[in-house]
Amino acid sequence: MIKTIKATSVVKSLALSISLVATLGMTGCASSISSGISKEGQVMPSNVVFPELNKAWQKGGVFPNSENLSKIRPGISKDSLYQLISYPHFNESQHAQEWDYIFKFYQDDGSVEVCQYKIIFDSDFIARQFYWQPSDCAKYAQPEQAPVALVAPAPIVNEQINLAADALFEFDQWRASDIKMAGRQSLDELATVLRRYQGQGQSRVLITGHTDRLGDDAYNLTLSQQRAQTVRQYLISHGVDANTISATGEGEARPINDCAGSMSREELIECLQPNRRVEVNVTVMAPHM
Repeated sequence: MIKTIKATSVVKSLALSISLVATLGMTGCASSISSGISKEGQVMPSNVVFPELNKAWQKGGVFPNSENLSKIRPGISKDSLYQLISYPHFNESQHAQEWDYIFKFYQDDGSVEVCQYKIIFDSDFIARQFYWQPSDCAKYAQPEQAPVALVAPAPIVNEQINLAADALFEFDQWRASDIKMAGRQSLDELATVLRRYQGQGQSRVLITGHTDRLGDDAYNLTLSQQRAQTVRQYLISHGVDANTISATGEGEARPINDCAGSMSREELIECLQPNRRVEVNVTVMAPHM
């Protein structure tokens, strides 16, 4: 089921005032931080360098989908990795020979272990090697054995909600202070819905930012990520459990409308409006008896 909250105004979704390309240059993650990566995608373990956690745009890391993580093998492409575990958590470009992630895993005592995960690519950007820090975090990538004859229950809620970005944020902005009054009302209503879902069972919420195709690709990707993170923090501040909600951005990668380039700029901006959105996908499983 898809719900759409329509925009009250039409403006262009632009990205941050500093592009991702400039950011990559500042952080030193544009190509690689490990040394001696060969064109075959091989590197000595002693040459592997993990980035500092505070340099990540995905602050604090995420809880990964364990099933998706267990599917990663040498030979997988960057596009397939994106489908399984999304973009890297540091500002590493599409042409980098290494991608870095910060993953969190629950322990038996209820605590959370934070792990860094690095993927090394060959010159054709095919994954060849994988490293964990600490090294024993590799255990989390092992496939779990499902009980024999156990049928996974169907979710009691499986819903996608579309929030028009033009209605949520001021022009060319992404911070919480830039959320419009109508946008705050929409997010307040969404927080109420998500809190109710939390009471029904095990809730999982994925927030994904999207932009139109106008503007620089990297610029749009960064804006979509920042807006998704802002929406996540807003919902958390209004009572949604932080452990059940994650955020990512896809830039202009998944448009809804594909408008003709022969339109005037004003017509094109209006035609592309559905592409400027924040998707909220909610899944709720019945609690264990």
